[in-house]
Amino acid sequence: MLNTKRTGFLFGIRKKKSNRLNKNRLKTVRNNKSKNTIKNKNNVNNPKIKNKNMIYIIITTSINNKAGVKNYKHRENRYIECIKSLLKLIKSIDNLHPIIVENNGDRTTYLNSLDCDIIYTDNNKYELKHKGGNELLDIKDVINKYNIDDNDMIIKLTGRYKIKNLDFIKLVINNYDKKDAFVKYFNVCTKRYHKNKDDCVLGLFAIKCKYLKNFDYKYLRSPEVEFAIYTKENIDKIQSINNLGLECCFADNLRILNV
Repeated sequence: MLNTKRTGFLFGIRKKKSNRLNKNRLKTVRNNKSKNTIKNKNNVNNPKIKNKNMIYIIITTSINNKAGVKNYKHRENRYIECIKSLLKLIKSIDNLHPIIVENNGDRTTYLNSLDCDIIYTDNNKYELKHKGGNELLDIKDVINKYNIDDNDMIIKLTGRYKIKNLDFIKLVINNYDKKDAFVKYFNVCTKRYHKNKDDCVLGLFAIKCKYLKNFDYKYLRSPEVEFAIYTKENIDKIQSINNLGLECCFADNLRILNV
């Protein structure tokens, strides 16, 4: 176990032997510009990235949640089901690096049983106006710990949400050099699209790392609204998404919604 203290945040990284292979593969991609192709072995039309940059999937989790329904067994089952499903979906895609982040301190949890890199932070201890702030701290901690490049793409996924197919991930891969963000501008409560880009789905989006590094909540409006407006005002090359192929499970009432 490796514990690192940085600016008041405590990290713990636990990795299985198989994850060392992911690290070696990542180093190979970084050091060899000729090996910069993402391949899906189950798809004849293999998607490609035409540069050396990576795509990271940051899977956010909080086992001891402060907000929403406190049904820990349901949360455990949901995390395991959704993360296992994702890892199975992407197992044949190279240059795609999934990382779980959990924010209740360094320890061993059921998340360690999953075949995935995991970082533990203590960011859930901070009393912020909404949980989106704690989640953003977690994402930035992963960025710093893995030294993610500004032009690498980050796919952010809420751990309790299930990606039902590879459509969104393939869209990101195939348009990596053309777009800097992939966002669904949609309100999950009203179930209405926002063509003026002033609301969005935060459970799944993709964005170049440099934009996440520069983003902070002002805590004046909802996290969905603030992030949507930030992307609209700061990113020119945005792909608006109609269908994420995502099964949401909302923390406040465990409601299921497909978006």
